[in-house]
Amino acid sequence: MNKSDYKRAFDTIEPDAHLGQRIAQNLAGTRQPNSFGRKRTVILSVSVSLVVAACAWMLVIADFGGGSTPSVPPEQTVADGSVFIPKIELPKKTNAAMDMVGLFIYQGRIYTQTSSHISPEAAQAVLGEKVGRTKGNIDEWSSQKDYAKELASSIGEQDIFTVKGYDSNFRLMTYQVADGQIWTEFYECLNGISISSGADVLQKLNIIGNEQAVKWESFDSWNYDKKQYQQVPLNETLQKFLEALNAAKPIEAKQLIDQGIYSEEGQSRKFLLFTLKDQSEVRLDLHQGGYVRYAPADVFFKLDDAAFTAVWEMLK
Repeated sequence: MNKSDYKRAFDTIEPDAHLGQRIAQNLAGTRQPNSFGRKRTVILSVSVSLVVAACAWMLVIADFGGGSTPSVPPEQTVADGSVFIPKIELPKKTNAAMDMVGLFIYQGRIYTQTSSHISPEAAQAVLGEKVGRTKGNIDEWSSQKDYAKELASSIGEQDIFTVKGYDSNFRLMTYQVADGQIWTEFYECLNGISISSGADVLQKLNIIGNEQAVKWESFDSWNYDKKQYQQVPLNETLQKFLEALNAAKPIEAKQLIDQGIYSEEGQSRKFLLFTLKDQSEVRLDLHQGGYVRYAPADVFFKLDDAAFTAVWEMLK
């Protein structure tokens, strides 16, 4: 893959035989928008060893808490078919490059960069209450006491706000004005929850009933940043697709990645980009075979074959 969304990796003393697989699970292929003072687009033209070094500092599965050594439970699927995404915690010690991923800590939750975004022109309309200002205190030399601070971050000092119409436990945003320009970016927390169907993600994103326009992009266009988009009609086919996604059961991302879902991406992946009524844009990744993923979440959804195929065939 050429792009990544680093969501979780393990910082262990003894090497884990499955570490590479766990890191690969979260190479979601998310291109990040520019943010205040920093460009966060990451192109993986580096070796696997550098990818591991860049990831390994990230997030250890555990409840966020005061520095005790956490246990690392396995990925787990709840008995009723739900997928549990554990809460995550920053490691106690790291020496990796911290500027690869933007994150901050708020009320015990870690919010990371996301593939969803909004234009600076539309951002002011969804700007909610200011919850604080981040500390630019997380880098490759940080200690556990730095991570434990409220609003500790790897994004420098930025003002953090709630987003109108969205649960603050799920989404917050940065908002800065400098030299007459607005710089804004969404950050999301998709951990410490059980996902039983697509509705558990779609409802957080406010997609259904709020679609204003939809376009799609091929893998080739996305992979080479060509930005070659084609419009998608808001028709019955698309609505049936969303209904099927809403009802779809989750599958752990690791399970499908281990089976090779990302191994031959060129002709097996397409992207739907929804512009919502609030002018935010949400991207859904479609994988041939009936699978859909919202990249920051550690789950795929398996759709009804007819509903998925109808949309897949429409994207030509």
